[in-house]
Amino acid sequence: MRSREDRLRLGQVFDGVAEDYDAVRPGYPPDLVDAALARGALEAGAHVLEIGAGTGKLTELLAMRGLEVDAVDPGPNMLAAARRRVADDARVRFLLGRFEEVDLVPGAYDAVFSATAFHWVDPAVGWRKTASLLRPDGLLALLSHRFLPDEGSSGADAEFRELLRRYVPDAVDEIPPRQSMETLLAGVDDRRDNASAVWDWLMSAKHGLSVPEAADLFTDVEVEARVEEGEQTADELRAHFRTTSLWFRIDPARREDFEREDRAVIERHGGRIRFSMAAVLMTARRSRASA
Repeated sequence: MRSREDRLRLGQVFDGVAEDYDAVRPGYPPDLVDAALARGALEAGAHVLEIGAGTGKLTELLAMRGLEVDAVDPGPNMLAAARRRVADDARVRFLLGRFEEVDLVPGAYDAVFSATAFHWVDPAVGWRKTASLLRPDGLLALLSHRFLPDEGSSGADAEFRELLRRYVPDAVDEIPPRQSMETLLAGVDDRRDNASAVWDWLMSAKHGLSVPEAADLFTDVEVEARVEEGEQTADELRAHFRTTSLWFRIDPARREDFEREDRAVIERHGGRIRFSMAAVLMTARRSRASA
């Protein structure tokens, strides 16, 4: 479970690799974004907040649908990339800063979105502040990616974990085990009365995102996913890994050795690693009782 200090420190490292992050990180299926808009009855002109805009991949999809977007991110390089992506679209306003600290108007938003970012927000602040910014019945929509089991990559995955255990022993257990969609959705049903517990489960329960008060703040939790299958080369996997927080936890003096051993693992498994990945959407509504 990450401490507040770890969230603050590791959540800032991505800004230093903003261009690479933009190039190699996956975006989000437009129809999954449309599903979120339908759940919130959001139409063009709706005012929404995006937490952790990054390089603007979700921001762009929201603006293309005519939404008025306030996009918050702590990284100036990330926001510079996001501005280029949306080409100074007048519907988007960028705000530099950590979500926990940015001054925003309570009850001003029809929806709050966050894509692969909400786990960097301090849960002691994030759930309560998010609810306060939404109008009653306003929508919370969180997106992320989860790798699913794939028979073609199970051996390489096991070897990669052992490699990480030697180089980052205090972090390897934070990598979520690959679970089937059936298992993930069953876990959602067991936790549906608390949106934060559902998101903690979907993010692997290693981030410590669940807080009891969220059960009173949000209701009507729903989850759906889109699954993509493919394969990646050693170079593609290396480029992606260099944009993760795990990369920055490896001793810089040992990174070259790590990459050499990692490439050897991939070559032993044919030079390409298969993957099955789910883009996951969780939505919930601000409870009227919390208004």
